[in-house]
Amino acid sequence: MLPKTVLVVEDSDPTRRLIELCLSMDGLNVVHRVDGESGLEAAKTLIPDAIVLDIALPGIDGWEVLARLRSDPDTRAIPVLVATAHDNAAVRTQAETAAANAFLGKPFELTHLRAAIAKLLGQQQPHETPLA
Repeated sequence: MLPKTVLVVEDSDPTRRLIELCLSMDGLNVVHRVDGESGLEAAKTLIPDAIVLDIALPGIDGWEVLARLRSDPDTRAIPVLVATAHDNAAVRTQAETAAANAFLGKPFELTHLRAAIAKLLGQQQPHETPLA
């Protein structure tokens, strides 16, 4: 069986490398992008099993990436974990409203990241376009 693929869209090099190392150690295939536009393009091309999405990205921000993912039939079912340093009740509510599947405030414990990704991958639904 092929390993699950997680797309990490994060512009902070140290944070991205830490996430990649952690998830790779769990046997996951990790692909990364450093800005919103290339992250969105990778999501559409790769159709990963899950996405770790920073909000404060260069170019289009994570909120716009998430909105575009959810409006596209090919990407709307991909589970998305929003990870942001802007951790407060309003941002958590915004993530829920935007249909994020999970939320982590930065800095986060690696055990919390691993648990959130494992849960998202366990909830993974087939990428199907609903019949009209």
